Amino acid sequence: IEGNSAMGKTNRFGTFPSFGVAWNMEKESFLENQNWLDEAKLRVSLGWSGNAPDGASLYLGAYQSLGSYMNLPAIYPVRIQLDKLKWSTSREWNYGLDLALLEGKINMTFDYYNKYTYDLLLKDVSIPSTTGYASIKYYNSREMSNKGWEFRTDYELFKNKDLRVALNFNISRNINNVEKLPENLKEENYSFGNGNYAIRIVEGDPVGSFYGYRYKGVYQNTQETYALDAEGNIMQDYQGRIIQMKNGSLNVFPGDAKYEDINHDGVINEYDIVYLGNSNPLIIGGGGFSTKYKQLTLTAFFYGRYGQKVINSARMSLESMYGTNNQSTAVLKRRRSEGDDTDIPRALSGLGYHYLGSDRFVEDASFVRLKTLSLTYSVPGKFCQRIGVNNLNIFCTGYDLFTWTNYTGQDPEVSLPSSATSLVKDGATTPCSKRLSLGFNLNF
Repeated sequence: IEGNSAMGKTNRFGTFPSFGVAWNMEKESFLENQNWLDEAKLRVSLGWSGNAPDGASLYLGAYQSLGSYMNLPAIYPVRIQLDKLKWSTSREWNYGLDLALLEGKINMTFDYYNKYTYDLLLKDVSIPSTTGYASIKYYNSREMSNKGWEFRTDYELFKNKDLRVALNFNISRNINNVEKLPENLKEENYSFGNGNYAIRIVEGDPVGSFYGYRYKGVYQNTQETYALDAEGNIMQDYQGRIIQMKNGSLNVFPGDAKYEDINHDGVINEYDIVYLGNSNPLIIGGGGFSTKYKQLTLTAFFYGRYGQKVINSARMSLESMYGTNNQSTAVLKRRRSEGDDTDIPRALSGLGYHYLGSDRFVEDASFVRLKTLSLTYSVPGKFCQRIGVNNLNIFCTGYDLFTWTNYTGQDPEVSLPSSATSLVKDGATTPCSKRLSLGFNLNF
């Protein structure tokens, strides 16, 4: 049981129990004679946890002095009373399996979890001004789920008197999903303009999703600028004149950026915004090896992500051709005349909508990186005794030496989303520096 003064008396205390059970199956009669099996533990647990809003006595209404009104002192309400504010609660199931095989040469751990959170806390929520308030400090709202699995294994591949080779590997997958939203939640935060992506929280989509336009390249000629209906026919107005596509309020011309007209109304605007993917990696993993031969030990560790989407806002700026800022060499391939094989629009200084928030700048930031590579020499014990020390190790370690990726930015290891309303953007993140360290460990 946990209490918090941020909430009123009726919801101040929350109860968050947890339970767990484990079964050592290797000790059962049907497995006790299996010499290859050292451990087989099955685990199941269920638990609840709570999250309270920050601050004290938030449920209390507040008033502020207005100065004088008709020569009398006056006050007015500035914070609504939140008698029904309560804990955000998470319920999590966990199923696990631990295995040890071949006298400890192989160790494996697998976990599957299912976490469901309800009464999630939204902060500074806007409400209709007819209530007399502009916003409320906290509001219990949406429901969200996180499901996933984790796997790790260590394998001693070979071992004798002089040589030992061991491998390790881990991988995990998390699936995030918005399950339920309140009816009064504002649908999105978006204004039409270059560089802007819509920020939405949508039932059925994960937190950290991108919403914008589908980029279709450039208009090659005048005929391509004609608006088409859902059947692909050229649209005409009531006077029989051909309707020309518009990006926002501006007519498009050959060489301009081309976006998919989702609702076939001849205008690219907020009604053509679609889901473009999300910033949550499909898989996160790592692994490495350790090789020891007599006094020499070589270890390496790799880390990577697969399937993470990132808005390359640095590339957007360097290909915009909008202002007087420096541009990348990619704009040398911009569209100049009909038939140019390029997806980069013509240059327009201070005009047009050539870099709306679209899938043009949403990139796959999958990567694998060699995080550490280390070579260690352990000085033999006889020599250590001769110089009066217990042990001496000399090492050389390299950090972030190599990265394998198709991402066009400087560093694919962009930070994961920090909140439901933050987009993962790479604004020319400084890449990891390659470092090399030399040293020794001396123990007297």
